[in-house]
Amino acid sequence: MSSTALELHNISKVFGATRALSDVDMTVQHGEVLALLGENGCGKSTLVKVLAGVHEPEPGGRLVVDGTDVPLPMPLGTSSHLGLCFVHQDLGLARPLTVLENLLGTQEGGPRWNIRWGREARRAREMLRSYGVTVDPLAVVNQLPPVDQALVAIARAAEQLKQYRERTGATSSVLVLDEPTVFLPEEEVSFLFDLIRTVVAGGSSVIFISHDLPAVREIADRLTVLRDGRVVAHASMADVTDDQIVELIVGPAAAMKATFGHGEGSTLERTFDRTPGAGLEVTGLVGGRLTGLDLSVAPGEVVGLAGLLGSGAEDVPYLLFGARPADAGEVTVHGSAMPLPGQQPAIAVDAGLALIPADRRRDAIAPAVSVAENMMLLVVPRFRRRGVLDNRKLRSTADQRADALDVRPRRTSVPVGTLSGGNAQKVVLAKWLEISPRVLLLHEPTQGVDVAARAEIYRVIKRATETGMSVLWVSSDFDELATVSDRVVVVSGGIAVSTVSGADITPEAITTAVYGAARATGESTITTAEAVPS
Repeated sequence: MSSTALELHNISKVFGATRALSDVDMTVQHGEVLALLGENGCGKSTLVKVLAGVHEPEPGGRLVVDGTDVPLPMPLGTSSHLGLCFVHQDLGLARPLTVLENLLGTQEGGPRWNIRWGREARRAREMLRSYGVTVDPLAVVNQLPPVDQALVAIARAAEQLKQYRERTGATSSVLVLDEPTVFLPEEEVSFLFDLIRTVVAGGSSVIFISHDLPAVREIADRLTVLRDGRVVAHASMADVTDDQIVELIVGPAAAMKATFGHGEGSTLERTFDRTPGAGLEVTGLVGGRLTGLDLSVAPGEVVGLAGLLGSGAEDVPYLLFGARPADAGEVTVHGSAMPLPGQQPAIAVDAGLALIPADRRRDAIAPAVSVAENMMLLVVPRFRRRGVLDNRKLRSTADQRADALDVRPRRTSVPVGTLSGGNAQKVVLAKWLEISPRVLLLHEPTQGVDVAARAEIYRVIKRATETGMSVLWVSSDFDELATVSDRVVVVSGGIAVSTVSGADITPEAITTAVYGAARATGESTITTAEAVPS
């Protein structure tokens, strides 16, 4: 029996003039969780696609699976026959279908026309329970909360690998998890970790790709770090501190810029005008789970909004922007009031509101359209001369913005869907800042974003607040809220119940306020799809 489940040696990949991977070596041991870390654009996705057979590596590389050499390039679809399975950020589930239909759709042998649904549902329920998943097989995936969708996707992959080992007699298999925690609230990640431990105990090794360092610390045994397409470290988790991991990911010089504190001397320290009636004022907002929210944001101020999933905090940006219908309330932007029932995105934009939603791929970008066109989408008339679009000027302006925000690669002609999560988010931010909004509404703006890209996003928003832009920042990451906020408003039971401000803004203080408010109002975390903004 081989001592390793997977070995990669001298893996390189070149796209035109760009060297995405350079002589990458990586080993995954039997029964371990290996964290694969690095900035957005460092080569992690390219390496995974080589493993999946999507990309053909340069000659000279070597792949060893469970002690057996596998010829490269690997034909697309071969990975599943080698005991490799992948769960990406989008989970790969057919969301309009039931859990059972998703499970049957991945079985070997192709479509089946004589399905005995009752029997299959019982089998599916037993299989899911063997991994600690209690989801109803007849539930429609779209109606499940994010954590249950993730658990179903991972349990499905784990069962495929189990069947592979039983069918072939293989001693190991490898599950690749790409950002599995990105859409999950912090309190639900523990369910996912329990499942990962079950998968490992059943005979699989796991490659865990994440920017969530606390999650990596909790679940991983070892780490491999990529920077600019090269391996810069292999290490045991026990041998490195969080600060050392950040430095390995971004480099020594960048690590200093990627760490932010709050208070005197902080990178984000600023002053702002609290002129009454200016900035953003919200009164009596009712809609979603909100029952009468009041709040205000001064010009140049960043107000964080915190609450348990289902508290109503996650509804606020979408209701203010008109992306979801409000039942009552009024919003005032720099003295101009407008009713929220009947609010539309076009009206919100005209009033000076901008929205960066949590699901950027679904709601914020056109993946097949170029970076330049996505960036300049809201200001296209600027580039028209006598009815003719000046593409050269549009691209030149986009190139300048990409350079200013360090969007990688610099080629703004490529489809934005090919960019990493952090770079795509910079494009979304650039799009909205191009119209100089008075108020920026943010919902989980840095999820799935590496530490360096996160630092750049912080700096860009900080510069915008210095011109008087008001920022409402909704996040389940209390460390982030403590870093960026001038005040943190706690939402519970559909209303604002308390405020954390000044020197009291710490992750611990926010956590205490949020859970204290939930206990006082009898609120608990929502466990249905109603908690997911649409």
